[in-house]
Amino acid sequence: MQFFKNFFSSGKKNYDQLPDEADNLQKQLPVDEQFVVNYKQAGGRFFYPENMDELKLQLKALLKMLKEEKFIALDRGYYHFLKKLKLPVVSGINNKGILIGGCEYLIADEGAILVSSQNILNYRNNELPRKRVFIVTTDQIVKDKREALEKINKKYKDYPSNIQSFSKFSKDQQNDDTSAFWADTSLFLIEK
Repeated sequence: MQFFKNFFSSGKKNYDQLPDEADNLQKQLPVDEQFVVNYKQAGGRFFYPENMDELKLQLKALLKMLKEEKFIALDRGYYHFLKKLKLPVVSGINNKGILIGGCEYLIADEGAILVSSQNILNYRNNELPRKRVFIVTTDQIVKDKREALEKINKKYKDYPSNIQSFSKFSKDQQNDDTSAFWADTSLFLIEK
């Protein structure tokens, strides 16, 4: 998907400054572009590393930027992945740090991240650390929640529990006083 390289490097396309017809134009965009527009409007941070070395450098920089010392991995695969990259990681949710892991799907029409018990175990949103990193691939972008749930149904023999989506990623995007729906979230998208 050459689009992501062009979107983040050229600066020529600026979907934040679309006229009033923005909703109609966004619906006509391909799902990957639609996700990027909606995710960024919701306050999410986006990284597009081209290789593992760049991913490691960006993760280190994120630790420094967010003033944290380590990552928290609930998934053993991510724990071992970060150990292999020689990045500081712990496995318990009771630790202070940045939660890191994967997700089920990226929801284009909402700019949301859909997770399940496969990603965050049985923790509710308000029990998770505020600072979160998701490492995902481009093939996880789907049009809407309906498509995501259909794919989850086909993907798992035993349907996962605790399915929830995160769609407000900055304090500015929070439209009520329930802070459980806000998180400082960064997304690392790897082309597949």
